Amino acid sequence: MNVIEQLASYSSSFTPTDRRIYEAVLREPEYFIQSTTTLAASYVGVSQSAISRFCQKVGFESFGDFRTSLLLSIAQAENSTPQDPDGDPSIYLCSMIKATEKAIPKKRITELCDRILGARMVYTTGGGLSSPPAQMLSLELLKYNVPCYNIPAGGEMVQMHTATAEDLLIIFSTKNDTQRLLLNVLQETPHKKRPRTIMITHTSAHPLKSLVDETFVLPTWQTERYPIYLEPMTSMLFFCSLLMISVSQRIGKDPVMLPPLVGVKISK
Repeated sequence: MNVIEQLASYSSSFTPTDRRIYEAVLREPEYFIQSTTTLAASYVGVSQSAISRFCQKVGFESFGDFRTSLLLSIAQAENSTPQDPDGDPSIYLCSMIKATEKAIPKKRITELCDRILGARMVYTTGGGLSSPPAQMLSLELLKYNVPCYNIPAGGEMVQMHTATAEDLLIIFSTKNDTQRLLLNVLQETPHKKRPRTIMITHTSAHPLKSLVDETFVLPTWQTERYPIYLEPMTSMLFFCSLLMISVSQRIGKDPVMLPPLVGVKISK
C-alpha cells in the first residue's frame, strides 16, 4: 500500500484539521516532500503539532518518516527517470538540463529575455545556496553590457531605495521566506517606484508566491525521482544558462569578457 492509499484508509477518522492536511497533501505532494514541519504547517495553515499528530495518526513515527515514504511512493508510481546501471551521475545531470528546459516553455523564456533587455536596471538576489545562481546571472548579463547588479544578502532594502518601476528584480529562492521583509516593503511602495519582481523557485507553493509578479518553478532531484542527490541550485544554474542563450541570440553578438579585479593581491 502506498502512502496516498494509506492516508485514504484513515480518512473516515479525520478531524476537520486532519482533512485540511490530507487535502493539501493530495493537492501538492511535491511541496510536502521538500518541506520541513514548519513549512508544511505554514502552507496548510495549521500548527506544527497538528502536522505531527496527523503523521502519527496515519501510521508514521514523524513527519520525516512520512515525507520519505511519500517520496518513495510517488517514485514507484511514476518512475520514468532514466536509469544508469553503472551509477554514472552524468546521466542525471543531462536529464536535469532537459527537465529544466521542459519545465519552462520557450515563450516564457523569450518574454523574460525581453523584460531583462527592456529594463533600466536588473537586480538579482538570493540567500544561502540560492545566491550562486543570482550571482551567475548578474555576471553573465554584464558580459552583454546589460545594466545589472547582484544584491548581496542583507543589502536588498538599501538597493530598492533607488529602484523604479522600470527596473526588474529577479529573486532566486528554493522554498523559504527569506525575502519576506523585502517583498512586504515593496508591496507598500508606490507603483512608480516598485520594480517588477520575478521569483525563480522549486515549488509552486512558495510562501511568498503571492507577493511577486511572476514565478518560474524549476525541477529538483526529488521531483524528477532521481535515485541520487543533486544540489537543488543545479536547475537554477541550468535555467540561467538557458536564459542567457536567449539573451545572446536576441542581442546578436558575442559577450565581452569582464575586466579583472583591480587592486587585489593574490598571495602565492
